[in-house]
Amino acid sequence: MSERKDIEDILQNIASPENDKLTAYNLVNEWFNPRSSVIKHVIVIQMIACFMVGLFLIVTAGNDLTPDGLMFAVLGFMVFIAGAFGVYGKL
Repeated sequence: MSERKDIEDILQNIASPENDKLTAYNLVNEWFNPRSSVIKHVIVIQMIACFMVGLFLIVTAGNDLTPDGLMFAVLGFMVFIAGAFGVYGKL
C-alpha cells in the first residue's frame, strides 16, 4: 500500500500547476525561445550527422577519385571538422 501512496503523490506533484507551470504561454515560449543547453545538444547531434554523411560520401566516392583527389577530399573533410569544433567551442 505504501508504494501506491507514493505513486499517487508523485502523480499529484506532476499534475499540480504551481510546480509544473505548464501553460500555453510557457509551451510556446520554450518552442520559440529554447534554452541554450537545448541548442547545444541540437548542434552536437547535427555535427554527428554531418560527420557521418561526410564519411559516407568520401567512402562512396573513394573508388572514383584519383589518389590526389581522395587526399584533398579527406584533408578538406578534416578542415571542415576542425572548423565545426572551433565554432562549437565559441558557443
